[in-house]
Amino acid sequence: MVSTFDKAGALFSRDAKIALAYPVNFWGQWLSIVGQVLTFYFIARLVGPSESYGVAGHPATYFDYVAINLAFVRLQNVAIHSFQQAMRGAQMLGTIEVLMATPTGLPLLILSSGLWAFGLTIVQIAFFLAIASGLGLQLSHLNVLSTVVFLVLTLLAMSPLGVLSAASIMIFKQEAPTSFLFGGLASLLGGVLVPIDRLPHWLQAVSWALPITHSLNGIRGAFAGATLAQLAPDAIWLTVATCVLGPLSLYAFSRAVRRAKVDGTLGDY
Repeated sequence: MVSTFDKAGALFSRDAKIALAYPVNFWGQWLSIVGQVLTFYFIARLVGPSESYGVAGHPATYFDYVAINLAFVRLQNVAIHSFQQAMRGAQMLGTIEVLMATPTGLPLLILSSGLWAFGLTIVQIAFFLAIASGLGLQLSHLNVLSTVVFLVLTLLAMSPLGVLSAASIMIFKQEAPTSFLFGGLASLLGGVLVPIDRLPHWLQAVSWALPITHSLNGIRGAFAGATLAQLAPDAIWLTVATCVLGPLSLYAFSRAVRRAKVDGTLGDY
């Protein structure tokens, strides 16, 4: 157990040092958060309150709706990018064969590669919400327990998508178009910018199949004060998705690594 934490900590430290070695990019991320919050604050002033933006039929402002969505959709984005970028970077730096040769299990290796990215993203979400609350985002009804549970469920349900993307790196040596697919689907069908009930019924059915839809439903409900019992359908959906996609993604990654080793293309890019 100690060895496991040491290895995970070493990967976390490596990624932190790499990120902080590029201060322009690092601090630029924080400035982009400020710009995003301000942009949607002024857009929201053009839209009146609606029940579609609230929870359980209670009206809410568009800013309340979109600010929470934009803050927490970052978890999906980092889940998709962090794992595949870690593998892609190791390929291009020529270190992936060394990593694979260490006595470290593949699940620990791939999952630990996202620790820094997830930790930084959670801090950035808090920063996003702090700015938004200064501009009028309502946080007075926040249910802390529901929020923490859905934060954990979101991390668990989204990570397999990133592991599957990393598996594609092993095989195709190129980043999969997951950012385009899931980013576009989240914005349109996941309820990030537009409430699901504003979509045609057939698109609502597609939306129901996306993890981000249930994640944002639960988080918005938690911020409105809903209990876990009230949010149980979305929590159960995310739990089932995690149980199915988690083992599947790790199996796919191990198979992709094994194939690259057999083909002799593990270090190719």
